[in-house]
Amino acid sequence: MSTDKEKSKATSIFESRFMSIALMLCLLIMCAIFIVVINSIYGTTIALDVLMYIGIGVGGGVLFVIITLVIFSSRKAGFGRNIILYSAAIILFLSLIISVILYFTIPGDRGSWAFINSSSVGLGVTTGLALTYLILAMFRSKLVFREEKEEEAKTDIEIEIGEKTEEMNEKE
Repeated sequence: MSTDKEKSKATSIFESRFMSIALMLCLLIMCAIFIVVINSIYGTTIALDVLMYIGIGVGGGVLFVIITLVIFSSRKAGFGRNIILYSAAIILFLSLIISVILYFTIPGDRGSWAFINSSSVGLGVTTGLALTYLILAMFRSKLVFREEKEEEAKTDIEIEIGEKTEEMNEKE
């Protein structure tokens, strides 16, 4: 009975960690593709400007991840990870909406540049989230991977002891 629980808990932990790391890698790849596309369409000078806006966003993303993980350090690690993942999705979505609004409200070429620059900042923030989370996960930081609390460990041990005594009583 306890082995089924342990297997399902290990599987869910693996899946959540794996999925969050995979999604963060996808965000990094998306940022690299964005820079390559801008470079091929507009040239190196514009790509460097886009890279500057992405760098500004990355700084904000790094701060957001560190602050979020420190604030939620008293809870389980999965809660802070979920906040970061959902925040990345919300930031990407809001960045797209704001970029489209700017594109259609500002006339001429300035609207196109506002679209590119606001997309760059939004993508930079999510890339900062991804990069920071991946670095913390790679070095197995306590902010990302926390050990079980002592109370939870004690209750698990007590449950296992109770199960073992029940098994021994049934055998007799």
